Amino acid sequence: MSQVKQKADSLLTEAYEKYNTLLLKFCYTKLTENKNNADDIVQEALLVYYKRLLKGEDFEKPLAFLYQTAANLCKNANKKATKQAMRTVPLDELTDVAAKEDNSRASELDYDEIKEKLLEKLSEEELRLYYLKYVEDKSLKEIAEMMDISPNAVAKRTQRLRSVIKQLVEPTLAIYERGHSYGYQG
Repeated sequence: MSQVKQKADSLLTEAYEKYNTLLLKFCYTKLTENKNNADDIVQEALLVYYKRLLKGEDFEKPLAFLYQTAANLCKNANKKATKQAMRTVPLDELTDVAAKEDNSRASELDYDEIKEKLLEKLSEEELRLYYLKYVEDKSLKEIAEMMDISPNAVAKRTQRLRSVIKQLVEPTLAIYERGHSYGYQG
């Protein structure tokens, strides 16, 4: 066995053991349609990493590469699922869905549904930062290494992210509370 293949095998095993769970959670938050695809996407991201290792490529920050690869794969999976879903929705249901506004349903949703709806409004970068900071509870230094930016930049982006989330939450929360305080049930 060649040295490149041995090294690639070793680095792939190490990446799988260290990052598989992190990548699964990350993909789960990125996928909007079929969250069951998270495992397939992680495997595909690891395969891309492995193939590049076999070509002799070195990765200074393998987790950053794997996150970016997984994010791209999730984005593609979401696009594909959306296209497929659009083809399979009956026309009468489509007109019903188009007539409703997201905020009108806020009082009918539970906390997790509201959270998912709000997270869908974040950009990919904002969602990644949210996930690393608030789900994985990573430090600014750890996030900086994963995103290949300075800790100060992470702190500034986190501050901006909190502002964006606050702007998204306040109107939805008001609608939700108004619906519950007046006994509104839909």
